[in-house]
This record gives sequence, C-alpha cells and structure tokens, in this order.
Amino acid sequence: MNTKRLLLTSLFALLVSLTPSLAQRALGSFPHVESVAQGSDSWRPFQSREGRFEVLFPRQPEQMQQRFELPPGESTTQYTFASEDGLAEYLISYTDYPQEFISRIGEPSDFLQAVKEGFLGGVGARDVVSQSRRLQGYPGLRVEYVTRNGLSGYAHFYLVNERLYQIIVTPQTANGSNWSENAQRFLTSFSLR
Repeated sequence: MNTKRLLLTSLFALLVSLTPSLAQRALGSFPHVESVAQGSDSWRPFQSREGRFEVLFPRQPEQMQQRFELPPGESTTQYTFASEDGLAEYLISYTDYPQEFISRIGEPSDFLQAVKEGFLGGVGARDVVSQSRRLQGYPGLRVEYVTRNGLSGYAHFYLVNERLYQIIVTPQTANGSNWSENAQRFLTSFSLR
C-alpha cells in the first residue's frame, strides 16, 4: 500500500471512528428498559425520507447529527438513528461523502474495508467474520465482531453511490439471551427507498 493511500485510510479510519462515540453518547441517554426478547409484532417500521431507507426498530429511535471536516477543507454530516430494547443497541447512520474522497481510498471494496477498520478501531473490537455482500445491487460488507470486554455484535456497511450506510447491533451484556434473534430482525429489515 502506498504512503498516500495509507494516510488517507488512516484519516478515514479516524473519521469513521466518530460513529461509536456518537452512538455511545446517544445510547447512554436512554432510560433503563427491561430485558425482554420482543416478538416481531412489537417492532415498528421506521422510514427516513431524507436517508432513503426503511428498517424495523424496537422503539422510536433517537436521532442525531454531527458535522465533521474532510480533507481538503470540505465537510459532511453524519445522521444517526439509535434505539435499544434492553437486550441490544441498534444503530443506523448515513453519511454522504464527495466522490473524490471515496475515489482517493480506492475501489468500493477498499473504501468498505477502511470503514470496517475504522469502526473496529473505534469500538476496540476485532472481526470474527467478514463477508462481502450486496444490497439491492450496491456493494456491502457484513462483519461479526467481538469487543475487548467479550461482547459480540454485527455491523453491515453499504456504499450506495456517495452515501455510506452503517447498520450496527451490539448486545448490552455478554450473556444476553435472545438478542441475536432481534439483531437479525433489525439487520434483515433494512432496505433502501
């Protein structure tokens, strides 16, 4: 890997690592919720017209946005939607990047790898399984990860033209009973509009 690309990948990893801190800040503000696996009828569809997506959330999500700088002198905004059900935390974010910024990283698969590395570094986790995938024809990456404190989770990253979607689920405790069933409900319900 050449020096310029390594520098850009490192910078991108730093920018992407803002996502976990944003999620932590948002999810830390939720009131205590009793840990109960929820049937599919208790989950509600949520649609973001501006985000051009639809997904099932266990509760109405908290919505946040954060603006950050990109080189050279450009900026972008990350929009985040976070919810939880007492078993796990569910987060979706999207960010529009200038095409030139994405191209500097490389092919879409290189960009998604940089996103994955930035995310894992930001949450202090390692990937257990990474698989390329597609969503409605757009490139993506599916990651199962484990944090330093033993929590495992799932992250899906999709690059839709210049828009990056991050769909993330992390259990609230290491021995959460049925959290993976709800995680799969959340992850598989995500679709583009």
